[in-house]
Amino acid sequence: MPRKSQFTPEDVTISALESVRENGWSGLSAPAIAKKMGCSTMPIYSYFKNMQALEDEIIKEIWEMVMAYQKKKFTGDVWVDQAIGWIKFSRKENNLFQCMLNGRNRDLQYDVRRKHWNFLTTILNNYSAFKDLDVFLVERIRYSHVMLTHGIAMSDNIGLTSILFESDEILFQYMSSTCQSLLLGYQKVPSAGEHLKRLVNEKKKEIINRQP
Repeated sequence: MPRKSQFTPEDVTISALESVRENGWSGLSAPAIAKKMGCSTMPIYSYFKNMQALEDEIIKEIWEMVMAYQKKKFTGDVWVDQAIGWIKFSRKENNLFQCMLNGRNRDLQYDVRRKHWNFLTTILNNYSAFKDLDVFLVERIRYSHVMLTHGIAMSDNIGLTSILFESDEILFQYMSSTCQSLLLGYQKVPSAGEHLKRLVNEKKKEIINRQP
């Protein structure tokens, strides 16, 4: 009977996560992880059949970290705080942030992003600012919010953009006013016609049906 390893799957995942945090995906190798753990590579392959399986586990862990950030109370407005949490995670954990968006398992990428969207939706279930808006309008506002937030998160920390990253007060105020502008602006523009709604819904179904 083979000797039981003194390490756990969590030990492997934690060490692998630290390697990726330090060096991105280039740090994800069995020798590098084993060195961090102070062991041979045997415990790694005892729990993960290959490095792709370990990469998948790391991606899931990173997304859990992101969602924890997005649940934090920065301003007290849960919708604004979702945006701030995404941006702050991207700055504090840049290697992890980049890696979670660039995993090689496309099926997993779809799955974790769908779960992430549903997670954010649950938080906003009783959001008062969306209470009297129709579902399609809320989705338009939220998608614009996500794209704008992600654009800021991916911006280089240079020039005037760096102001947002160097002062929480400025970032919080900027995101609060931006979210408010999105909310008010979309309510003033003409409503999407039935043709556009139908087209969007058809495209959404196509995308969902393409997934496993």
